[in-house]
Amino acid sequence: MYLAAPDSAGAIFGVVGSGGIALCLTALLVFGLINGGRITFKVRGSLITSFLAGTAYVAAGKIWANPGKITEQGLTGLGVGTGTGPFGDVGIGAVATLLFIIIIAAPLTPIQAAAVGMIAAFVWPAAGDGSIWAAPVQFAAAVLMMVGG
Repeated sequence: MYLAAPDSAGAIFGVVGSGGIALCLTALLVFGLINGGRITFKVRGSLITSFLAGTAYVAAGKIWANPGKITEQGLTGLGVGTGTGPFGDVGIGAVATLLFIIIIAAPLTPIQAAAVGMIAAFVWPAAGDGSIWAAPVQFAAAVLMMVGG
C-alpha cells in the first residue's frame, strides 16, 4: 500500500513512500522524546506523532509491521475476542474504548503517551471499518497521504 505518490509530480517532499514516512515519523518521535533536543514533545505531541507513525507502519509493512504483530500477539495472549481470557469476554471494541479512556483521562508522561498512541494505531483499525475507531485511523492515513503524495 502506498501512502505517498510513486512519482514526485504532486508530492510536496518528492517521492517519500510509506516506509520513508514511517522512518521519518519514528525519527521525529525518538528525537522529540529526548529531553534537551530542539524539539521536545509534551504528551499531546508524543501521542499524535506515535499514532501517525503507527498508522504509517501498517501501510509500510515489512519490518514496520513488527510492532503491530507484537500488539496483536499480546491481545491474543490476553484472550481478547475469544471469551476465554483472564478478564472474561473482552472484545476488541472494549480494548479500543479502554485506550481512548487512557488517552483522555490518565496522567501520561510523553513516553507513556507514545506507547499508548502506537498501540491505538494498531488496535483501532482492528475494531473494524464500521466502528467509530476507524475514523481517527482513516484521518491519519489521509493526512499522511497528503504530506507524502
